[in-house]
Amino acid sequence: MREAGYIYYALEGTDADTQEVFLSLGLDTFLSPSLTVYKDISEYPSWYFLLGISHAFEITEKVSLELSGSISYLLSDDADDYYEVENGVPTDTEFENFHDGVISASLPIAVTKYMTITPSLSYTFPLSSDASDEMEYRSFKGDDDNFVYGGVTLSMAF
Repeated sequence: MREAGYIYYALEGTDADTQEVFLSLGLDTFLSPSLTVYKDISEYPSWYFLLGISHAFEITEKVSLELSGSISYLLSDDADDYYEVENGVPTDTEFENFHDGVISASLPIAVTKYMTITPSLSYTFPLSSDASDEMEYRSFKGDDDNFVYGGVTLSMAF
């Protein structure tokens, strides 16, 4: 698998929107390993490296269970925009360390030939003490570094 792309982030609650380009490479083998590299080309100059694995288990002809996991490394190009945090205070040091791990489960359900509903649940956690400090600082309440979240996606193919 090879994929390249562009992402525009319209971010509410920040001073500016931002943009990224990415390149993803994967293998069609056991656990489907993949490596994706993201480069912010706008407001938050940084590199984000994501190494992931995933596997799908067919439950019925129309339902499968998809499990995945990933680890990331964040490399900032600018301490003013993506900095390390120590004791709840931003520093003038660029963030450069392992960042987050994510474990996810989803259940794609083929409603019709062209429509799928997919409930999903994920757990995100820091992979280093630097990441824990940074994630707590940027969290809504200022003291969380582990997150459980989920959603439901409706997709249609034409």
